[in-house]
Amino acid sequence: MQLPLHRRIKAMLQAVMERIKRRKGPATNRKEPEAPEDPYAYVTAPRKPRTPNRSAAAVAEWPEE
Repeated sequence: MQLPLHRRIKAMLQAVMERIKRRKGPATNRKEPEAPEDPYAYVTAPRKPRTPNRSAAAVAEWPEE
């Protein structure tokens, strides 16, 4: 009995990922990034608060005759 198609695809993808991991080897040859002198160098600024609803209707009175 064959497995359903989605299970066969999942098994194939897992096998490919395992091969890639084995071929890549350990991650010991990567350089560690140097820490910047300023600890807040990579901290982004907070976003501006936005109004939740900008689609408000304007009311105008009819001109008097």
